[in-house]
Amino acid sequence: MPKNRVLVHQGRIMSSYTAISSEKLSRLIGTANAPALIDVRIDEDFAADPRLIPGAVRRSHLDVQDWASRMTGQSVVVICQKGKKLSEGTAALLRCASVEAEVLEGGHLGWTGAELPAVPADKIPKRDGRGRTV
Repeated sequence: MPKNRVLVHQGRIMSSYTAISSEKLSRLIGTANAPALIDVRIDEDFAADPRLIPGAVRRSHLDVQDWASRMTGQSVVVICQKGKKLSEGTAALLRCASVEAEVLEGGHLGWTGAELPAVPADKIPKRDGRGRTV
């Protein structure tokens, strides 16, 4: 499984090729190029902060094989609490299922620490048959 490593190129710190920064993801959300966002935080971490990054859907990392096939052909960003083991493992399994999957650097904590928007999960309308909320 690839590690989320920091790369240095010509003196600049760069993200791992399997990761996306909060800043870059924030610019993609709401655009035609926005990836699908999958929040795989464990229930305990989600209960501590029951907010989602706009557009994110919660799924269990335990049953990734059950939902991975629905993501084939899509670009996906996997979000866990810190952007480490849980999201890395889930993203690796998705890549094995031919899904273009990255992890969010720093995870949910990195996103909220950057003071980017997060939506209380209980305020999000139910999704329709096509996965839309509005």
